[in-house]
Amino acid sequence: MSGFAEKLGALAGGLPQDAATPLRQAGLAAFRRHGLPHKRLEDWKFTGLGDLDRNDWLLAANDATPFGTLPQDASLKPLAEAVAGEPGLLDLLMPETTASAAMAALNAGLLRNAWLLDIAPGAQLSQPITLAHRGVAGQLENITLFMRLGQGAQASLLESHQGAGWYNGVLRLRLAQNAVLEHARLQTGGKDAYHTALLDVHLAQGARYRHVSLLAGAGLARHEMQVCLAGEAAEADISGLALPRGDGHLDHSLRLEHAAAHCRSAQLFKNAVDEAGHAVFQGRIRVAPGAQRTDAQQLCRTLLLSDEAQVDTKPELEILADDVSCSHGATVGDLDAGMLFYMQARGIPAETARRLLLQGFAEEITQALEDDALRAPFADAVAHGLGSAA
Repeated sequence: MSGFAEKLGALAGGLPQDAATPLRQAGLAAFRRHGLPHKRLEDWKFTGLGDLDRNDWLLAANDATPFGTLPQDASLKPLAEAVAGEPGLLDLLMPETTASAAMAALNAGLLRNAWLLDIAPGAQLSQPITLAHRGVAGQLENITLFMRLGQGAQASLLESHQGAGWYNGVLRLRLAQNAVLEHARLQTGGKDAYHTALLDVHLAQGARYRHVSLLAGAGLARHEMQVCLAGEAAEADISGLALPRGDGHLDHSLRLEHAAAHCRSAQLFKNAVDEAGHAVFQGRIRVAPGAQRTDAQQLCRTLLLSDEAQVDTKPELEILADDVSCSHGATVGDLDAGMLFYMQARGIPAETARRLLLQGFAEEITQALEDDALRAPFADAVAHGLGSAA
């Protein structure tokens, strides 16, 4: 066990003793056993977290709810209170104990700012639920949200992360039969911010989930996603855009499991990497035995905008069923020199032409959002990120 892991583990000393204590104990034991993930692990081979031990982190003390006013069909309670009334939740919240899952284990071990959000069966929410986070330099924000959508419920979620410090978060989403959720996620922290996050999604029969992610800030950010299509006819559309610049390192890593028949998934990830930035995309699709008539598509496209820009891509397919339609691919290139010349020949300044082409490259990700109330802030954040990178 490293000294840094021991220092982080010591932060748990001031946490309460309540119904969630077994979760904290299991998470902390796993993290102390493994420490921070490192590049010798296959899942982390492109992203190291060694810079995190440069600071003596303080555990943020804010226990206030991260939400504003909730709609009538939504209920929110502290996770420890929810576990006390529903002990079975502990099994759903227990993190993996592998070395690759050490950040989720740390999240469980330091559990305090943790909430259960329930959307009632059949609810049709007209406005997005907004989850906003602004970090503070020197502080570790360790936040957990478990969100459940009841049968036939429809909702949208706008999640935004700004500021400095270190955010280590876990968001678990459970969609019951025929539930629908659209989820926009914005990470636009400053260059001194660190961001490690796990998104865990489970879809029941006929559920539909749409996720669009933006990584456009932080010195280091890793957004890890695991999505399970567990019921027949479930659908998942997952898109992401990363805009590294300076020496920023931005990582989208996704594991998607087709566990049932007649399910569909589509992934589209794009990177526009400038200066000495580094983008990572890892995408693994697994089609389980018996998951016949699966439709699973994956594509990653990258623009390298400088000689120092870097990208690592690792698309993977594991198919254990025989009646499927699956594809994956990755492309790497630069802006179209012919189009840049054409635009400049018609009087458009070089930097403006470059920015317009980058906006066109990003537009496909922005347009993946169907809810205007999500698309507008996402488009604004993309424009700001491209303005900084152009």
